[in-house]
Amino acid sequence: MINNLINSKFFAGLTATAAFTGVMTNASIANALVKTYTDVFELAPTDITEVILSVQKFDSSLGELQNVTIGFDGQIVGDALVESLDAEAQTLTFNLSGGLELLESTDTLPNPLFLEETVNASDSFDATAHDRNIDFAGTSGQVFSGLTGTFTGENIYDDQIALNFFTGPGNVEFLFSASTDATVTGAANIASIISTQAGASVTVTYEFEAAEDIPEPSAILGLGLFAGAGFLSKMKGTNKA
Repeated sequence: MINNLINSKFFAGLTATAAFTGVMTNASIANALVKTYTDVFELAPTDITEVILSVQKFDSSLGELQNVTIGFDGQIVGDALVESLDAEAQTLTFNLSGGLELLESTDTLPNPLFLEETVNASDSFDATAHDRNIDFAGTSGQVFSGLTGTFTGENIYDDQIALNFFTGPGNVEFLFSASTDATVTGAANIASIISTQAGASVTVTYEFEAAEDIPEPSAILGLGLFAGAGFLSKMKGTNKA
């Protein structure tokens, strides 16, 4: 019975030691740091095909990479000069739509990262009968300026293939594409001039455990054995008493 009691206390001590070690490891992970890099492609006339956006890879000397978040922000912007040529009042609507796509250039990550994300925007104007001037002004004309559709999304990666891909010297390159479609509707007779643009940004966020916070396996084992030895010593003192 005494042996059973000792064994039960011994295993309880090992359990406490394991729990202590686990708490230390989890505490280190909970103190994860982040580093963020962004590249921007400014607004340019559409259509746009596979322009490069580039961000720095994770420097492994900073610590151990835990996960990577890719944030993608894209937008399309349209301007339109419109004039109703109808003999009666009409409501003219400027419709803007587009598709945004982001790829990882080497196909290491599952492509596409964001496929033909569709964005839409529209605006309207109540036009009178044509005022006999095609000047995109007055009561029958209008200027639509800066009509904008946006998309925002993110993907998170924590598998080892992705972590290895994002770690090391050099940059990770992404390919951005955009297409647009724009129309003016509402009257049988319309004069219009339309221009469209698109732009995007990619933000990569690295969450990592700082090098100084990563305990060596021998250190964790040593602390565990130290805690276990202390428990056994205390147990022996109790048995002598």
